[in-house]
Amino acid sequence: MSESAPRKPLRPRLSTGVNGLDTVLLGGLIPAAVYIVQGSPGAGKTILANQVCFHRADLGEHSLYVTLLAESHDRMVEHLSTMSYFDAKQVPESVYYISAYSVLEQEGLEGILRLLTHERKTRGASLIVLDGLFVLEETVHTEAEFRKFVNNLSAFANLSGCTMLLLTNSARGPHSPEYTMVDGWIELGRQQMDYHSHRFFQVHKFRGSGFISGNHMTNISDEGIRVFPRLESSLGRVRGAATEKTTVSTGIASLDQMMGGGIRGGSTTLFVGPSGIGKTTLGLQFIAQSTPEEPGLIFSFYEGKDDLVDKAQSLGIDLEALIRDGTVEAIWQPATENTLDELGYELLEAVQRRGVKRLFLDGINAFQQSAEYPDRIRRFLAALTNVLHSEGVTVASSLVTEELMGVENRVQLGSISAAVQNILLLRYVEINSSTRRSISVVKVRSSAFDPAIREYFITDEGVVIGEQFQQADTTQTEHGHPRRIQGDS
Repeated sequence: MSESAPRKPLRPRLSTGVNGLDTVLLGGLIPAAVYIVQGSPGAGKTILANQVCFHRADLGEHSLYVTLLAESHDRMVEHLSTMSYFDAKQVPESVYYISAYSVLEQEGLEGILRLLTHERKTRGASLIVLDGLFVLEETVHTEAEFRKFVNNLSAFANLSGCTMLLLTNSARGPHSPEYTMVDGWIELGRQQMDYHSHRFFQVHKFRGSGFISGNHMTNISDEGIRVFPRLESSLGRVRGAATEKTTVSTGIASLDQMMGGGIRGGSTTLFVGPSGIGKTTLGLQFIAQSTPEEPGLIFSFYEGKDDLVDKAQSLGIDLEALIRDGTVEAIWQPATENTLDELGYELLEAVQRRGVKRLFLDGINAFQQSAEYPDRIRRFLAALTNVLHSEGVTVASSLVTEELMGVENRVQLGSISAAVQNILLLRYVEINSSTRRSISVVKVRSSAFDPAIREYFITDEGVVIGEQFQQADTTQTEHGHPRRIQGDS
């Protein structure tokens, strides 16, 4: 077939108000369906369910929150009151809390169904949360009795048009009756990795729709729960419209000449070298070319705004003025315990918020260090750079190498090389008992470039690139062995 078949339209959705969750669910929950939200104590089930309730209240709907636990509502509301989404004015008119603990003790499962039917009609609820499904599991005498109750809940949701969230601490498996009979099964969890842990979100089942499968990192803050869909799965297929071929200056005329006239607009350039060699200096000169029409962004892991301003000033760049008038924004992210997708989305949000066209990513190593699963980094960086390209962003990034100089100084780029179009190699060399700096272009995709190894100097007016070293073989290592760069073409 010359044309692909039209995609089947998505069923009507119920937005959750949980940042990132609707993306994973391809639009949100399907109304009049029953969903199990599973997780151990502290995983965030109560926070998530209330977040959905108050979001629906903001849209003018009513929710019923039914607890089967002995914990008082006052205590739960006290904990929730620190969340930015919590609005006391919505309680009890739009979000109504009720305990069914005594009803369960006195009337059993049939009494719970009668309570839900009555309260839904009385409150006009379009969303019901049943908090404590595991309590019902412990109450029934047989699996058949529990299966009948879950089936009745599904029939009730379908007939009433009411969406239901069933919260449970139970760790029962996918073959248990409750999981096979409901429309959706969502898990919130925490996973220990070495000496730290991270929160995750996973959809195991979502009847009537596709979804983004696998684990997605989450965090809990005073804004509630946020889900970070795996960037390569949610944005990996983004393609920007074909753009006009443009050339962008690095901010150093002699370097532009080495790279065949400048760098391709929308491309990514990597500055590779050891600590202190001048990678940030190159990045600052690149970002200093930003204008109000084409704003810039510095996303740094190792140097804060004040340090960058001081360094730029030593190069004759008034970075403080560029930041003050909004031409450049500087964001510092400590390179400690970060979540890979959280970093990616924070970067993209900053780019899209101001329509950034020049980005200096100072310390791309931090993305590698934040990857809980190292085999993801190739796909993640490919998706990230693809989205940046679609936004028309020209990127300069720095990569720190471990070796300062030596007999076998190899730069292991691996998956990073495939995600960048241009690579500059910065090195220290020893000549006549003195240390000097060299710069060479080792990759410019789809363009000719000058491969010469040249000396460069950092002055109070920025980088000055000098002549080609006359003895290239002896400047590459102290013993005359050529250094090599490894990576994908």
